[in-house]
Amino acid sequence: MTGVAVAPVAHASPLDGIRAAVNAARSGSPCGALNYNIDLEGNAQAAAGNTLPGVPPAGRYQGRTEAKMATNDPTSAAIRHLISDMWSSIMNCAYKDFGVGMARRDDRSSVVLVLGEPPAAAPVPEPVPEQRPIKCTGGPTIPAGQTCPPKPPAAPVEQAPTNAVTLDIRREGARAKVTVGNTSNLRAQCTYNAKEVLGLGIPISRDFEVNPKGTTPLEFAAPLPGQTYTVVVTCHADFNGKNVEIGRVQQDFSSF
Repeated sequence: MTGVAVAPVAHASPLDGIRAAVNAARSGSPCGALNYNIDLEGNAQAAAGNTLPGVPPAGRYQGRTEAKMATNDPTSAAIRHLISDMWSSIMNCAYKDFGVGMARRDDRSSVVLVLGEPPAAAPVPEPVPEQRPIKCTGGPTIPAGQTCPPKPPAAPVEQAPTNAVTLDIRREGARAKVTVGNTSNLRAQCTYNAKEVLGLGIPISRDFEVNPKGTTPLEFAAPLPGQTYTVVVTCHADFNGKNVEIGRVQQDFSSF
């Protein structure tokens, strides 16, 4: 008896006709061919009500989807109805993926098409620039990522004293006891000037020194009856190489 080899019979999937119709419709658009996606098939099968073993689960596709179902008999009529309803969406180039589903009940076929727009690709992070040690102005080099310490506040500019002279005049009998004080830290060169306001007496002028934080006593004849002297004491001192006035005081002194 002669042996005969029998080739295995290939069983067509009930989804093949739907897939072929979608691909044929898409070929008439300027877009590229749709990619068949098993996750979208899970969505389509769930929408069709197909719960047979081996059906992929629904809800795994991460992009935007659009789905529609048509029911008719025979199945080819349902497919034509589905393609007609989804024609404009099949022509939409934003959709890149698709999946189909089918279920047969009550002698009618329910066919489903789900189109998918993949999620946008995550942006490529910009390269982080290399961090290098920082050389602080007028200071040390510090490790990358740290900040230079704040600059110390500028030292206050020292100002020359301007009100460092005091004057005290007391009458003791026929004499005028004068005390000139210097409240600064500088040695003062001072001038004593006294003028009788009505011109009834001889003007008096004298130069003298006053030590830092010190006093210098002076003594003059007291004004005669009816006389009033205006006394002005002016003091100068060397401040940072400059001769500056550190104080000026004025006082009237009378015979009574």
